[in-house]
Amino acid sequence: MTENHQDQDEPWFEIERRLRDDAEGRERDALEQRLEEAARAVKRRMDVGVSPAEFSGLQAIHQGLEAGIDVMQRVWRVHHPLA
Repeated sequence: MTENHQDQDEPWFEIERRLRDDAEGRERDALEQRLEEAARAVKRRMDVGVSPAEFSGLQAIHQGLEAGIDVMQRVWRVHHPLA
């Protein structure tokens, strides 16, 4: 493998590096729990009744957190397809 090709295979982000090295899924589970807790907190805030503008912003944050969970799970599965 050329040095250039190795650079292309190296994760760009620290979180991907951590997920790559997380064969047992502990890092994945901890990160998923943190993202889910944040999503629940945002959802609770949305449920108490906020202005339409604030609701829209909170909804975008909630969707981003949900997307983050999905992406994190997919990245982990790429590195650990047999788990």
